[in-house]
Amino acid sequence: MTDDERIADLVRAALPHPAGGGPSADLWPAVVERLDRPIGSPWLDVGLAAGIIAMLLAFPQWALLLAYHL
Repeated sequence: MTDDERIADLVRAALPHPAGGGPSADLWPAVVERLDRPIGSPWLDVGLAAGIIAMLLAFPQWALLLAYHL
């Protein structure tokens, strides 16, 4: 028995299987419904972009700092 097999056996023994064994219902329809849902108003994104542009106009030297963090 290799070390990897021994470790796998120890992990299986230490962590019991969950009681349900799986999800109680099919989750894919909920995922599709959430993806089809319209996105809310993007005012936060527009406000954040406007704030960044205003700060770069006021402090142009911060452009390198912003570029570093992107």
